[in-house]
Amino acid sequence: MSTTTAELARMFPVTLRSVVRLIGVEMDKSGTELRLPQYGVLDFLLTNSKAVQTDLANHFAKDKSVMLRQLDEMERSGWIERQMDPDDRRRKNLVVTKAGVEIHRKVSRMRARVFANVLEGVDEKDIATCLRVLSCMNEKANSGDTQ
Repeated sequence: MSTTTAELARMFPVTLRSVVRLIGVEMDKSGTELRLPQYGVLDFLLTNSKAVQTDLANHFAKDKSVMLRQLDEMERSGWIERQMDPDDRRRKNLVVTKAGVEIHRKVSRMRARVFANVLEGVDEKDIATCLRVLSCMNEKANSGDTQ
């Protein structure tokens, strides 16, 4: 492993935690009841229609019972609802409600402000390079081929 790769391996999780912490601070300051993991669930559901609990558990690598508790809480808060699949009555699709869409938009604006602040002064070319690197890393990580 090169020195640069080793430094990236060290800095990436540190930076990720720092940015996630800043987003959480913004959410707390705004008084939103949504927590960051719930935001991730809404984000996933808004881009994956007809998702079910198992899809979320697999995507977030969480135990199904943990996911169930989180979804129950989100349903009680009015951000999601479970709807019977018209093609398979055994299946309950998870659907984001209007309230869920609104709170997702609100937190997305907070997230955008945090990123604008932490990227202030960074050259657009560097940001584009970072995006390409992150895309490659994500593709490789999701392919299961990390060798």
